[in-house]
Amino acid sequence: MNSNRSLLSWILASQFAAILVVCSKLTIPLGPIPLTGQTLAVGIIASLLSIRTGQKAIFLYLSLGLIGLPVFAGSSTSLAALFGPTAGYLWGFFLYVTLTAWWLRHRSKTTLMLFVANLLGAIPQLIMGSLWLIVSNHLSLSSAFLVGFYPFLVPALIKLIMVVAVVQLIQQRVSLPLGHEPN
Repeated sequence: MNSNRSLLSWILASQFAAILVVCSKLTIPLGPIPLTGQTLAVGIIASLLSIRTGQKAIFLYLSLGLIGLPVFAGSSTSLAALFGPTAGYLWGFFLYVTLTAWWLRHRSKTTLMLFVANLLGAIPQLIMGSLWLIVSNHLSLSSAFLVGFYPFLVPALIKLIMVVAVVQLIQQRVSLPLGHEPN
């Protein structure tokens, strides 16, 4: 029985990692950090899956990029994406999924709770990405936030609204209680 639960967890993680790959191709260039559909997918993953299964989805996604598959925004190479200007945002997906899924763990997934949970995950992920710009691009703290945080606040809020709508639509259509599946 336990191996079936683990298999289900990996299958769900794989499916959602694939969704993340597709969403990463939705890209609008904005200087060193593009606006992408990645965080939309991460919000959906965080809202529907358990903490561990969501982390597995992110792990699979980053692993695919690490082995050289063009899964990241703009089909950038693995090392460039995972250690360049976008690295803080990509590694921050773990933080987003963990915080959001944790918040939703024992709460009903109402519109307000989904929004709050995703805000709780999205803002630290944006901060992590911005802080990494200090290291990768040798920016000051204020410059890093001017380049990597503030321009993404309005798009992040729009994506959060989209995440809530998509998650509620999926919950209406799918009988599997995704947020309570096995770890």
